[in-house]
Amino acid sequence: MNTTKIIRRIPSETFKNLIVKFDGKIYLSSHCFDHFSLAQRKLFTESELKHIVIKQNPEGIGLQRNGRYAVFYKRKEGYLRVICEVKRGKFEIITFLNTISIPNLSRIENEK
Repeated sequence: MNTTKIIRRIPSETFKNLIVKFDGKIYLSSHCFDHFSLAQRKLFTESELKHIVIKQNPEGIGLQRNGRYAVFYKRKEGYLRVICEVKRGKFEIITFLNTISIPNLSRIENEK
């Protein structure tokens, strides 16, 4: 079973409320930078990555089968996919990935 499959679209307002609720309790996991190249690690610091999640408006948000959120932010070339979850009273950013496109989240809603 594919646990990273997106099963539901999450409205932007719902996600923003989650970020506000956990203000000051947003953390990066120990392997958050694993999918970044060395050059990307120099560009994206911990504070920069937190800023993206807290301040920027995502292009789309989906809930994965494993309970984590997949949040997509538009970049010059493609998208930044941020995987995060609420865990033990805090909001944890699991990892960041560069991707060319985002899934059709409205199609996911219509499959129900």
